[in-house]
Amino acid sequence: MKILLVDDEEDIVEELSGFLHRRGHGVVAADGASAAIRALDRDGPFDVVLTDMRMPEGSGFDVVHACRDQPEPRPAMLVMSGHAAPDEISRIHAEGALHFFPKPLAPRELATVLAGIAAGRSNRPATERYLSNA
Repeated sequence: MKILLVDDEEDIVEELSGFLHRRGHGVVAADGASAAIRALDRDGPFDVVLTDMRMPEGSGFDVVHACRDQPEPRPAMLVMSGHAAPDEISRIHAEGALHFFPKPLAPRELATVLAGIAAGRSNRPATERYLSNA
């Protein structure tokens, strides 16, 4: 799958990019919300967007909103954070994120979620696929 990875922490981007590449995924990295929004238009379409929640020049909410504006099939939206409050996690799901990962992100959990997305992409329309899992 083609994945847009968004995080302002370089070490997290390097670690997750390597993990995803080793599993055969294509990865485009963005260091913040603005760069992610540009990448959606410039480098898309993406199957998955994995974004941090809190970044200096924008948030995961900005990235999720930009994903919702993409043409069908929209990317599956995954959000991660080490500091999200319960109301933020509820809101991110309500706004269309498929899954929330607490940081540090567990690679095995990410692999499981991505396998489910890959299976769903081939079996169901995008709208049904993402809404039923949110």
